[in-house]
Amino acid sequence: MRLRHFCYHQVKEKRAARPSEAAVAAVCDAAGTIAKLSGSPQPALGWFSRWIAILMTPFKFIGISGWEDTGCVAHARGRAARDAQHSTDGFWTIDVALEAFTIGEAAAQAGRFVRIEIEPETKAHAVCERTPITEGREIAFGGPIVIDTDGPFLEVHPDEEFATQS
Repeated sequence: MRLRHFCYHQVKEKRAARPSEAAVAAVCDAAGTIAKLSGSPQPALGWFSRWIAILMTPFKFIGISGWEDTGCVAHARGRAARDAQHSTDGFWTIDVALEAFTIGEAAAQAGRFVRIEIEPETKAHAVCERTPITEGREIAFGGPIVIDTDGPFLEVHPDEEFATQS
């Protein structure tokens, strides 16, 4: 594990170990979460956002201007709305035009968008490192859904479930 990501994983492990946080885990509202999908892709990350990410992402992990857990897990397929963007925090950011998006039995209508944030040291990140994710590339993915409170907008954070097609 690279040093710059050590603090992220430490915070995640400490939060998971606290029984009080586990007791108040978010309960998934599939229909309500699907209703929050975007009608257009999020704006591309500017150079400053990509550069400052190494300073800002640790705050997101501790809940300051961060991610709010929906308690939901998505399984989806779609096409990259633009080329994937890589930031100084090591994350890959991909905005996806959805062709299919489900949470359990609930499915989204076509024509929606979601942002994917891919954390370093995951299988999904390794795929992004090997395969350029360019505009129009088909992607299949799944993972927890969070609300990025900077938007607010939905994000999926895939780890194991991430594949590309040509």
